[in-house]
Amino acid sequence: MFIHYPHNRSIEMGKRRFYFLEPSKVGRQHITLIEGYLTALISSRSIVENFELILCASKSTLSTLPSTLLSGFRCRYIPVMNPEKRRLIRKSLVELFVVLRYLVKLRQGDILFISCVLPTTLWLIEILNRLFRRSGVYVVLHGEVEGLFEKSPQSFQRIGYWTAKWLRSRKSGSRILLVVLDDFIRDKLVQEFPGKLNVTNVFVIHHPVGVIFSDVENDRRSFTVCFIGYRTQFKGFDDFCRIASVHSSVSFRAIGGGKVENIRDGTIEYLNSKDAYLMEISKCSVALLPCTSGYSCSLSAAALDALSTGVYIIALDQPFFRSLASYFGSDTVTVCSTFEELSLELDTRKLLIKQESRASRLERISRSKYGYAAVQRSFEKLLFNVNVPFGDG
Repeated sequence: MFIHYPHNRSIEMGKRRFYFLEPSKVGRQHITLIEGYLTALISSRSIVENFELILCASKSTLSTLPSTLLSGFRCRYIPVMNPEKRRLIRKSLVELFVVLRYLVKLRQGDILFISCVLPTTLWLIEILNRLFRRSGVYVVLHGEVEGLFEKSPQSFQRIGYWTAKWLRSRKSGSRILLVVLDDFIRDKLVQEFPGKLNVTNVFVIHHPVGVIFSDVENDRRSFTVCFIGYRTQFKGFDDFCRIASVHSSVSFRAIGGGKVENIRDGTIEYLNSKDAYLMEISKCSVALLPCTSGYSCSLSAAALDALSTGVYIIALDQPFFRSLASYFGSDTVTVCSTFEELSLELDTRKLLIKQESRASRLERISRSKYGYAAVQRSFEKLLFNVNVPFGDG
């Protein structure tokens, strides 16, 4: 059953329809990306004037978003399975059902913007759209494209197997257009798969970073290093602790999983909200990200959270961090080749950090390609500078 939220804008006949479809995530999953994209859409006068904006998501996702934001959309509940249940086949079929329901409804000039689907679902959509021949369909790619670059053989139970299967099945003239979250991802995909992907069918709409102006003077009071996110092996948490043992006079904190731990004495404080989590990050001077793998074709949420608070980033060499360092420069991000370099860079940063203005760094981030204004312009470019045919064109 599809339930409509009250909608305070009159529906004007003849407007093109923009469906923002989130058939894969529930609750707060991907909520920063979703909220940022929706904010960019309704902030654009040209988009609002030319499109009827329709948001289709799970009940829990819609209940998480601000009511002021939802008032700019015609909202619909859709059935969504929680990805944490890991029922690959069942979830893929539910996603496919939801996507097809909107795919067949598209009129000439309409847009179907799919925020996220499993690679299994994407593979099925690619095949079925050869029958429906709908254009104006965009799918946002997330971390699942990392599976394309895994060296070990993939079993059919792994996401990487289905990502590769989707790409192999994709025709060069596919009507399914792709959206990625950063330039380096587009460039890498186009370079690695020239027969399948190119700059005309892969668009960049950057992951928005909402700047948090808080505790910007904290660096003058103390020097604190933080680890951000879940303590997985590839994120290098053990190495973070090893570096902490070398710098005995520096405060090291692990922030993530709903808590903050002081690495030195083991004391733990629990966090009750996303705002509290970001506030704790903002109290730190440096975010140390010793990731040992991944991020060759995806983004680090930890790095984005650090950017949003203006915290300086020191990371182990991975493509995403190289991209950040190239774009923002050495006054925002430093990339190191070894753990020893990471440790030495902390000493250098401890001397320099008090000479830098975090406020000016935050201003620069807000004006960057990750800022809401830039994301809005990317949506406008996608919608108004691209010829979107329909059916057989």
